[in-house]
Amino acid sequence: MLRTLSFLLGLYASALLLGAQNPAFEFYSEFRGWSRRQFQMDRTLTEDQLIDKYAQRLRSEGVGAAEVNRRVEILRNSKLQLEDDFWNRFFSDPKTNYNRAPNAFLVEVVQGRKPGTALDYGMGEGRNALYLAKLGWQVSGFDPAAEAVSIANRRARELGLSLDTKPVRDTDYDFGQERFDLVLFSWTMPEPHFIDKVVRSLKPGGLVVMECGASWVGRNQMLRRFDPLQIVRYEIVTAKSDFFNRNEMEVLRLVARKN
Repeated sequence: MLRTLSFLLGLYASALLLGAQNPAFEFYSEFRGWSRRQFQMDRTLTEDQLIDKYAQRLRSEGVGAAEVNRRVEILRNSKLQLEDDFWNRFFSDPKTNYNRAPNAFLVEVVQGRKPGTALDYGMGEGRNALYLAKLGWQVSGFDPAAEAVSIANRRARELGLSLDTKPVRDTDYDFGQERFDLVLFSWTMPEPHFIDKVVRSLKPGGLVVMECGASWVGRNQMLRRFDPLQIVRYEIVTAKSDFFNRNEMEVLRLVARKN
């Protein structure tokens, strides 16, 4: 019996390592949306305060103490794994509402530009990486959501395209030096301490292309983050988001060049 249990647990752990969705994390999508709404109402709330407030809500709804404690422990100790699992579910669900076409700002920026080498930073299921590959770019990409990366690779094979992908997060990715002509941030962005790695990975004349929610940073903070580069274009416009149920919001767009 013990050997059988150990075998099953081993299979379960292997499935998680390969990016399979973890049934213990099923509650996280609801928590994620709820916590976002709470933070929009009160931006002084810390992560710990949000978790405590969530636990209070569960208790008021009659959820048992064991289940409340289980969720709280996971929220406090497995943040990265929860996010990976969320995006695996997000991109695997055919009903998910997001822009499945390539990002319109990227399409505009690369129009007429000679294909080169590109990095899709946080590539998701590969909609932008595949678009660039169709244009003749040599595309690399990474994302910690392993199932999403698998979807991108499968679509690339179906289209007869080649992608160099890694199911890792930015802390484990080898950016190299003077490797890329373009680094794309489509509804994702690096932590400030990764900017230097991104800059070093660009060839002279290479571009950073970014689109994200303007509320993700201070109104002009992104300018300062990419201060080592020449800012070619920077704007904040009201437009339809590629994510967030395609709602209209303030959208930040940036193009920066390495001299």
